[in-house]
Amino acid sequence: MNTEIPKALYDKTLEQLVMTYVSNLSAEEVVSKLNAEAMDLLSDVLAILDDDTLEDPECFRRIDEIVSAFWAKGIYTPRHDW
Repeated sequence: MNTEIPKALYDKTLEQLVMTYVSNLSAEEVVSKLNAEAMDLLSDVLAILDDDTLEDPECFRRIDEIVSAFWAKGIYTPRHDW
């Protein structure tokens, strides 16, 4: 079975839903929502940097938590894929 066709249909449907939602927002509302998401992620990263329980000489635990925070927001990095 070709899985590309269903994925393409899902992608197109999702695109249409997003565009319908976004088109009902003003530019200021879109910018506000984008800023809120960015500030939320920055707040998470700051909390991770301030977390003394994540101490280790190489900062691996902090880096892992920061990468996880990005992944939780759908921002992936190929440099840290396990």
